Amino acid sequence: ELGTELGMLDLEAASKLSGARFAVLRGSLARLERALINFFLDTHTEAHGYTEAAVPLIVGSKPLQGTGQLPKFEDDLFRLAAPLNGRNGYLIPTAEVPLTNLHAETILDEAQLPLSYVAATPCFRAEAGSHGKDTRGLFRQHQFHKVELVKICTPEQSDAQHHALVEHAESCLRAL
Repeated sequence: ELGTELGMLDLEAASKLSGARFAVLRGSLARLERALINFFLDTHTEAHGYTEAAVPLIVGSKPLQGTGQLPKFEDDLFRLAAPLNGRNGYLIPTAEVPLTNLHAETILDEAQLPLSYVAATPCFRAEAGSHGKDTRGLFRQHQFHKVELVKICTPEQSDAQHHALVEHAESCLRAL
């Protein structure tokens, strides 16, 4: 409500452009979103040693299967109408999909691990099954930006790396 009153959040303009569950951010709110993304990326790369990756926003079926998005969440994905390089293509629901698949079907030297990646991407979700829930404001949007952290490690490292990842995310919130 505050964003709308201040002219920084325009759900009506977004609805005219794309329908429900989209938003247009203007002025200070758009700058705040960009600043937060940069803050998170800079913190994770500079303070926590993550490697920033700029990843494709469209992927094939195989990466989505590798992260468990397909077939379970197929109704929540946006599939392209035309083939992508001869196969089904989908808009990513999260940067986790391309990040976790960077090394798919590759044998990594254990000495390289853990690998830590961070990416900021727009995310696209159909939000199937959520009809009538949180339809006003910035909840359950079809498109939103997110900074994603991914760790690739051995099973023996996974517990410690999970705790480190959570600590890294929490440190950004504490800094804010």
